[in-house]
Amino acid sequence: MLKVLIASPSDVRTLRDSVEQSLHEWNTDRAAAATTILLPRRWESGAVPQLTGEDGQSVINHQLVDDADIIIGVFSQTLGSATPRAASGTAEELERARDAGKPVHVYFSAMPIDRDHDREQLAALDAFKQSLQEIGLYGTFDTAGDLEKKVRAAIEHDIAGLGLGSPMLQRAGGAEVAGHYKYEREADSKGRMRTRRERVEIVNAGTSTAEDVQVTLVSEDEGLEAPSFYNAATPFTLAPNGGTFALPILAYAGSANHVRVELSWKEDGEERQNSHSLSLL
Repeated sequence: MLKVLIASPSDVRTLRDSVEQSLHEWNTDRAAAATTILLPRRWESGAVPQLTGEDGQSVINHQLVDDADIIIGVFSQTLGSATPRAASGTAEELERARDAGKPVHVYFSAMPIDRDHDREQLAALDAFKQSLQEIGLYGTFDTAGDLEKKVRAAIEHDIAGLGLGSPMLQRAGGAEVAGHYKYEREADSKGRMRTRRERVEIVNAGTSTAEDVQVTLVSEDEGLEAPSFYNAATPFTLAPNGGTFALPILAYAGSANHVRVELSWKEDGEERQNSHSLSLL
């Protein structure tokens, strides 16, 4: 089970609802195949009143932030109230989780702003957004549905990074082969961030060598073709205990963002195979 904290100021309750719904839908679609369950957590329902001698945000930190596995931050028009340690409670939660090495994903609304918005809060939010550019990459969303889609993509990325989400052959020992989507982000000549060096890394997390490994990508997006490998993927061998082989992919406009990775290999002369879903977002 992975505990997912939805961190946000009080003005985005409906968007927190959308994120929570997205996590529940992921459980319906993917929990069985990924052999893990997502547990959404929110400050208004997850925090327990407790007199500890500390301020309220510290209580939330101990109860929710420190216990979370993944943190999703969502902002619209306000940053929130300052704490003794940070620009706002939500900012403190995100910074604390980041410092602890947890996966942190932050999204800002690009939807129209209310005419009676709080200008000071909007300015504080813009300053916070600028500060994030120095330490990573944040996302934006145009609709609640767009936010849900991007949260699911982030979850798939984290699950792959945590070594989850890839059904393995349930055997004592043996090779455990799965694919993970990897990429880098770089600024182009105009300063815009672009995705570069996209690849599917095939990893053997098992205790036996996987020989003659072959990989095929099959689209799971109706009407779209799966991305192709730059070069025809020839069979390769994966050493046990983390052996890795990278397959560069050519993702073009209109290609599928969701694929099934079909794997086959030989282990002690016997044919083995495995398949699992993979998000290329």
